[in-house]
Amino acid sequence: GHSTALTVLGTFMLWIGWYGFNQGSTLTLHDNAQVSARVGVTTTLSGATAGVVGLYVKRGLPPRLGGDHVWDLCHTCNSLLAGLVAITAGCATSEPYAAIFIGAVAAFGYHGGSCLMRQLHIDDPLDAFAVHGVNGMIGIISVGFFATKEYTFVTDDDGNKEYGIFYGGSGLLLGTQLAAATIMILWDIVMSLLLFMGLHYSGMFRVGIDMELVGLDKSKHGGDAYPDNPEPPHRYKVSPEPENSASSSPSKKKKNQPAS
Repeated sequence: GHSTALTVLGTFMLWIGWYGFNQGSTLTLHDNAQVSARVGVTTTLSGATAGVVGLYVKRGLPPRLGGDHVWDLCHTCNSLLAGLVAITAGCATSEPYAAIFIGAVAAFGYHGGSCLMRQLHIDDPLDAFAVHGVNGMIGIISVGFFATKEYTFVTDDDGNKEYGIFYGGSGLLLGTQLAAATIMILWDIVMSLLLFMGLHYSGMFRVGIDMELVGLDKSKHGGDAYPDNPEPPHRYKVSPEPENSASSSPSKKKKNQPAS
């Protein structure tokens, strides 16, 4: 990013906001206090675990697997966000230890998705697909594995609870989550094709090569985002100092200068 400090600040702002998103989804604390508390715990554990695991994944993996042997702070921040994304679907139905496992998986999911985008030469500077796309799917599917019988809200047509297969579930919940993920992927593909192909054939998908080389900040938005020699606004310009009267008038003697 342009500023690592702002990247970290923004990450923590999102993390705090995630509690409003996940815990706030209970809508009320009356009769839901335990659910809200559990959501806060699982959200915290998954995000924190993903951040730590992502830090070591980027540091420890060889370059051919996307590692770079440095402590990459931006990668850590995105890994943390990936953990928050992955736990969102099952934050109310998972045990705390399951949230730790989901967070660890999310770190690898983010790293793999980011590497895939680079291998495919797809421009995704914010790693939006790796953070939200990959881990959104991980989160949806994880419900079919980690939703407990005690915490689940899902029942079948006969009123029997449906929960994750790791807790003895029938598999109906897992199948439902897989079907939902598949439908979402197909929807995104179809809608994206309609939008981007429409822009392509109408000549609006990309700017001209000249504009691209100059930069859209200058060609479309009126100036450089990061000029090499920025000119201060007019109100901040300092007027040139007037010449010293003593130096400009040789006939005038300087103050306190003795007469010769």
